[in-house]
Amino acid sequence: WFCDEAVPMWGRAGRGDLHVIRNMGANFVRLYGNNGLNDHTNFLDEAGSLGLGVAAGMSDYPYYQKVPGSCRESTDFNCFTQVKPAYLLNLQRGFLTPSGQYHEALRYMNILNEPDLKMPPDATTGSEQGPIEMGRSLISAFDAILDAEREAGVNGPLINFTATFSYAICGVCDKFSSQPALGQIATLDDAMRNPAKYGYAPKNDITTAYTQRWVHSFNTQNPATDLQHQFLDDYVTTFPGMPVYIGEYHRVPANQTSDLAIILDLAERHPLFLGISFFQYQVAYWKEGTEMDFGMFGLGDELTTMPYFSKEYSVYCLEPVDHAPSGMSMPDAVAQAFGGAPVDTTFLCAANPMGVPLSGEGFAKIAAQHSSSQMKLFIERMATHMGATWDGSAMDDLAETYSAGGSDHTFEKLASYLGSKPSWLQVDPDAKCVANRNVEPAVVGSAIGWTCSKAKTFSCTDLPSYCNNTYRKADYIFSRYYEEVGSSNPLQDCSFSGAAMFAPLDVYKTWTGSANCVAGGAAPP
Repeated sequence: WFCDEAVPMWGRAGRGDLHVIRNMGANFVRLYGNNGLNDHTNFLDEAGSLGLGVAAGMSDYPYYQKVPGSCRESTDFNCFTQVKPAYLLNLQRGFLTPSGQYHEALRYMNILNEPDLKMPPDATTGSEQGPIEMGRSLISAFDAILDAEREAGVNGPLINFTATFSYAICGVCDKFSSQPALGQIATLDDAMRNPAKYGYAPKNDITTAYTQRWVHSFNTQNPATDLQHQFLDDYVTTFPGMPVYIGEYHRVPANQTSDLAIILDLAERHPLFLGISFFQYQVAYWKEGTEMDFGMFGLGDELTTMPYFSKEYSVYCLEPVDHAPSGMSMPDAVAQAFGGAPVDTTFLCAANPMGVPLSGEGFAKIAAQHSSSQMKLFIERMATHMGATWDGSAMDDLAETYSAGGSDHTFEKLASYLGSKPSWLQVDPDAKCVANRNVEPAVVGSAIGWTCSKAKTFSCTDLPSYCNNTYRKADYIFSRYYEEVGSSNPLQDCSFSGAAMFAPLDVYKTWTGSANCVAGGAAPP
């Protein structure tokens, strides 16, 4: 779901998963796999706007799922030719900005999750060749990624890379053959420094890149009290200067408030230990048995639907899982440990003021909730859609008034009042008609087709190369069409069935490439 098409799940106008995660106190979200054919820009923009760093992950597909042609089955664990084109697609579809720099929200890239259980499956328990093959697969993949960066002309601040091992003991590894995870990490370290020993000749300087850009990681569900003596004591002396984090952490039987407090305290006290990613956000209904014990949220009633390429899926509202040891819900226990806020369940399954239509129908759904906070979000969205900014307490007062209901408080009167431009509302002269990032690309694409059929003063076939995803194409086209029409009613003429909004500069400049593509925008440096 790490793509623009899944915005009904993670976007703030849909289920708002990223917003929920951030409110719980997290500053980092770890992802599994991705399809390089899909664009990731909107997801990264939303995460970045919330202050969430993103750890993306390569798909397992090039390693062993591709049939035929995987590097496990076809190229003797040399993954260069499979991984490079896959990572190039990632760079071209959201990882890089139009200026060739990594998106500021993208912090880590996981080359492979639990390679010691996959490349080969018996890397830790089979023959002595297993660690060699595992090492070759990882260093060749890393080399491929560096080559993709070179070919794409990546510049500016660079991201870090990792390969997240299991907490298994590697009995056939040369070092740490009786301790969890350390043997695999030591094998990788040796492979990065001595690639010829692992049967690989790199095209790039992987050793220098490794020392400068690598972060180790592993998964575990062991108690927090195990970590110091089982792992950290030896890690900090063997790999000085090399940070490490836990990619999947969740001790299921434990009281999360106390167990997480212990492990987060370890992260505070150990400069090399960066912290944990709590596993996991949602119950894994596609699994069975104990594998379903990890999720913080179950699923309730259908909240909305999500057209996802050629199919349509239901998006279900979140239901917090109970957590008996702490006497609270699992999300609240985790939020308490992370210093975040308890999950407000009042509106998890209610009409979303960021997603309902900006119409009398949408207004009625929010007014029926009799919530000033929900009404404030709706009115703020209306004002933003009119290209406006505001200050002071007038917005709070207006929301309080309209949430109370009454025949005098209708959508029409609200729209008329905001349209009169009261003194506390400032209309940005640089506001533009742009793509609504809260709707999926298919909706925006349909609106692009309609707009292009009506345009008279510009061509939709000669767009700049940097306006190269659905949303940025729409920014180019919608902004010019709105100026062509010469409208002064953005709620009516900059909507295109919800695909567009008339946004102030402070809003659209936070979207990658939008300020470059709108009418009057300059090419990226």
